[in-house]
Amino acid sequence: MKNKFALSAGLVLLAGMGLAFAGTAEKTAAPVQASANQEEAKVKEFKDILFKLVRQDEYLDEAIETLDTASTRPTTQDLSALGISLKSITKNLNHVSALNKSEFASIQPGTRLATYTNTILSYSRKVDRKAGQVGALVAQLAAKNKKAAMRDAVSSRKGGKKARGGKKLTQILEEQKAVERLAADARVLRGASRNLSATSKWLYIASK
Repeated sequence: MKNKFALSAGLVLLAGMGLAFAGTAEKTAAPVQASANQEEAKVKEFKDILFKLVRQDEYLDEAIETLDTASTRPTTQDLSALGISLKSITKNLNHVSALNKSEFASIQPGTRLATYTNTILSYSRKVDRKAGQVGALVAQLAAKNKKAAMRDAVSSRKGGKKARGGKKLTQILEEQKAVERLAADARVLRGASRNLSATSKWLYIASK
């Protein structure tokens, strides 16, 4: 009888220990799973940032191609359209910089996220270089346009009549102002790209 009682007590004790171990395992697994879920969410967010950067990189390629392959002086409408494009890229780069800052506040070091932040940094630097290239091309365009405008202005007739080549003095001035606005847009774009590169660098450092 005593042996049966001892055996029953032992079984109860073992069962209790098993439940205790199971409870401990569940408690240990819960934080691990939560951490994994959080990391997956971060991966999704970083992929979204990369997608945005790739798009801006493509838009910059289009702007560079437009500026670099123009065989004739661009019209006021052409310059205005290009300025709108540069403003849009600037806005998007500022948005990505804001996302970088937001991620910086919550990212944990020593995870596989460093692979993504390194790619973000690489693309950010690429975008910054292209923004600089846009600025250089716009500066060249401004210099050429200024010389052409001065030549046309000298050869123009008094009273706002048409200049040589069929342009009025008012039209020449409008084009000059359009180029100046485009140059200003290019400078703002470069500022945004530099800020993006800086925030991407700090995000990568924080994730290492």
